[in-house]
Amino acid sequence: QQVVEDNNPVVVCDIYVFSGIIAYIYSRYELAAALVQKRHELEKNMSRTQLKCGVTAFYGGLIFLAMAHNSSEFEWASKVSNVLSKVECFEQIGKSNNEHKLLLLEAEIKSRIGEND
Repeated sequence: QQVVEDNNPVVVCDIYVFSGIIAYIYSRYELAAALVQKRHELEKNMSRTQLKCGVTAFYGGLIFLAMAHNSSEFEWASKVSNVLSKVECFEQIGKSNNEHKLLLLEAEIKSRIGEND
């Protein structure tokens, strides 16, 4: 908590982004989702958000997919859809940096709903 209080919002957003990624890697999906949601709340008060070339959207999508898989709440599926749209936009801007992220998210979504093509 002190780290959050002692830093500016940009640094705190970075802390939330990287902590969320680490939580996801270690299968701490609820913690990862909470960190993403804290970052979103903080970003509402910022004039500019940290996009990190689509990395935040990509990992947010993976986190929300994991939560959707572990929960019956429609909220997570809706968030996955929103993130997928963002990653599609990033793919249009920088195909070489984002096409693989989009393809992986699409494959994860298909896997979660049982499509195996």
